[in-house]
Amino acid sequence: MKELLLPYIEEMKNRKIDSKSKFALSILETNLQNIISPFTQRLSSKYLGLTPREVQVADLIRQGKSTKEIARFIGISASAISIYRYHIREKLGLIEQKINLKTYLQNLS
Repeated sequence: MKELLLPYIEEMKNRKIDSKSKFALSILETNLQNIISPFTQRLSSKYLGLTPREVQVADLIRQGKSTKEIARFIGISASAISIYRYHIREKLGLIEQKINLKTYLQNLS
């Protein structure tokens, strides 16, 4: 996969494209690398109650994307992303715990 796909992604990143496309390309690259890593599989299997959108938002949080960046990329409001963050924390059992969500998700990798 690394030899067949990632070189083309690198080439596309060097081209002149709009910021939303560049952001999507970055997500694509990261997600392809995640296929190799077990994060999404662990998140999906360990926490079966997460919706596909919550898994997507959790992955973007894990990558270090801000609420505003995620909202722009998905095309919804930042407050909707905050609600997703709350639901993810709730389903992961992190409500009322002083645990950084990004750090927690990164440790699942």
